Amino acid sequence: MRAKIRDTEIYFDIEGSGLVVDGSRMREKPVAFLIHGGPGADHTSFKPSFSSLSQKMQLVYL
Repeated sequence: MRAKIRDTEIYFDIEGSGLVVDGSRMREKPVAFLIHGGPGADHTSFKPSFSSLSQKMQLVYL
């Protein structure tokens, strides 16, 4: 996904749902932001290690 914030466009990827069924209600899952470490890098190296966490929380890769 892309979002424009003022004059800057950022790319982010979301893994896992934000809402889950909890009995007869929906509840929000916690959100974790994963941010790569430097210029020229991206979040693809995080996905193999962190994807399993998307069952417990929503992951936002920046």
